[in-house]
Amino acid sequence: VEPVAVGAAYLDLSGTRRLLRSDPEVTVEELRRTVRDWLRVSLSAGIATNKTVARIAARLRKPDAQLVVPPGGEAEFLAPLPVSWLPGVGPETSSALEVAGLRTVGELARMPLDALELVAAKDALRLQRRAQGVDEEPVQPPRAGDPSRSETVEFAEDVWEEPLVLLSLNSMLEKLMARLRQQGVEIRRLTLALRYTDRYESRRSVSLPEPSALETEFLPHLPGLLRAAWSRRVRLRSVSLRAGPVYRPSPQMELFEEKRGGGGAALQAAIDRLRQAYGPAAVVRGYALARTA
Repeated sequence: VEPVAVGAAYLDLSGTRRLLRSDPEVTVEELRRTVRDWLRVSLSAGIATNKTVARIAARLRKPDAQLVVPPGGEAEFLAPLPVSWLPGVGPETSSALEVAGLRTVGELARMPLDALELVAAKDALRLQRRAQGVDEEPVQPPRAGDPSRSETVEFAEDVWEEPLVLLSLNSMLEKLMARLRQQGVEIRRLTLALRYTDRYESRRSVSLPEPSALETEFLPHLPGLLRAAWSRRVRLRSVSLRAGPVYRPSPQMELFEEKRGGGGAALQAAIDRLRQAYGPAAVVRGYALARTA
């Protein structure tokens, strides 16, 4: 299993017939039924010989359905779709391809490669191979990582309002930085990832001059970071914050910590102790009060 984002993953069904004595489509149908019965969550699924075609097939049959693309039928299945359906084709690439007269995946698949390179440069071969239904990238297990260094929120309903997204990001940042302080580490870079209603993703990062474990160092950057990442006027389904790389403070710098943080580190340590003793609501920031007003 390879997680892609919140609510999406690739599943390698190689050997299903031999192991489970059933066809892949039957296995997926049983899996979807189990999730629906146990969790009351509907799943859409695409079944194909590679990740690109399976992903598109799943999107075509939303919600709560599945679509099988038989081996050898990948190019025919993709041909009539707009080029924007291909993974990796964002708004800018899509516009450039349309200016070149390439509006469907089939037209992209048939374009002479040397001509396509004038439009897509180094991505030309990869895009054309995907348009032809060829994707040799295997399903990969999740990379070893520390889940405590990221924070994700999936909205109950797709959101459009920037102030609402910022409120969520502020809260997420507080939780993330509190965990980093518990680990005794600091960060310079914070990455924001957005997932849109149509499952397209975009991300941007911001870096501080020096490592910090205080959310107050990053909070002023969140509005600009959100505007930079939100490159499409499309509703958002989920947002994620990821910290890294991490640094361990040098013991030799402790003498100057108060000066560098202006007392912020001591204040935040006191807030952490209060929250640990009396719960997260013991101390709240002004933005949280505005959210509940």
